[in-house]
Amino acid sequence: MEGSSNDIISSTTDKINLTEVEGVVQSWVIDYYFAALCRLFRDRSALEFRKTLKLFESIVDDLESCSHRSEHPTQRTICCFLARVMDGENLEVRYDHVSQITPLMSALPIWESLKKVSDSDLHAKIKTLLIVQSVAVCVKKGHSKLANETLQWLEKETELPAKLQGKLTTIVSKKDTYDQLLMNFTFDQLLENIDTFLNTFSQGRSSVFLFEAALKVVQARHERSEKTSSEQDGSERTPSSTESNKPEENEEQVDPLVLNIRPKRKLFSKQIHDVWKPETAKKERTTRKRTSIYKISRSSVCSDLQSNVSVTSQSRRKWTAEEDRKLKAGVRKYGEGKWRMILNDFEFDNRTGVNLKDRWRILKKIEDY
Repeated sequence: MEGSSNDIISSTTDKINLTEVEGVVQSWVIDYYFAALCRLFRDRSALEFRKTLKLFESIVDDLESCSHRSEHPTQRTICCFLARVMDGENLEVRYDHVSQITPLMSALPIWESLKKVSDSDLHAKIKTLLIVQSVAVCVKKGHSKLANETLQWLEKETELPAKLQGKLTTIVSKKDTYDQLLMNFTFDQLLENIDTFLNTFSQGRSSVFLFEAALKVVQARHERSEKTSSEQDGSERTPSSTESNKPEENEEQVDPLVLNIRPKRKLFSKQIHDVWKPETAKKERTTRKRTSIYKISRSSVCSDLQSNVSVTSQSRRKWTAEEDRKLKAGVRKYGEGKWRMILNDFEFDNRTGVNLKDRWRILKKIEDY
């Protein structure tokens, strides 16, 4: 069986580029984890959501992109958005380097970037809920200073309607957590509306091939187990002489679906030398351009909510000479494109593989390195 599968793969890869095949497999894996994250978000399973999010982020960051899948960057952006909303009521969590940018504030610009893939009315409603809850969470947690700074940030960074601005100003000044506006635009309503968006987005957009295939395997196993149990019960009630006359009836029945599923180690030949390496594959710059500014996982945990850092000072943290030196040393040691290995070997303060790749591109232009 193993030899025949190797022959099939060898003959097939002679005609088809293995990179393209790997890209299809990659897209299935990404689709599976994206669907899992949407399901965990709808179930409000925060712990499992975080675990799955780490796997999703690792796959996306290491493999960079699927050039033939235009919806892949959208899936990544949605996961960035869901992560921040899931932490919306946790004011100690930060996704941005500026300490006063709360998770819901960080979610607002990401939601704006998803305007083209959401219904206009639903998009406007979720945006309003995000604005209201960005302030409401601070007021309910008793952080008046942060509530004021959040409102100032919203006035500057968003198109805040004058009427809504006036109501939020009153709520912050009075510290009124039972205002009618907050009762009409609750955090639970925000989550429910996002659920609606996810259901609409997922219809016809993402393949669930891996999930459906796994479901068939599990169903086949259950059917096989039930059939084996019933046959064992029947054999206990059947005289031994009958069993000896018809031994073939006592043989274990194997479901043909399970029989055709070979172990993973037998699916691919170990003699394939031209294996696709994600870091060496060409990437389309336009694929990552829209989402490269968003980090999926948390950036830091804020220990002091009453910091005097201004909300409006959102300039990106500059690269230091020491960081540039470490980056150059890492490239010399591991080679260009090995960003994950460089991050593990050298100490960078909250830098990602994407950050290293972008900085290296700049260094090459400046120094012709």
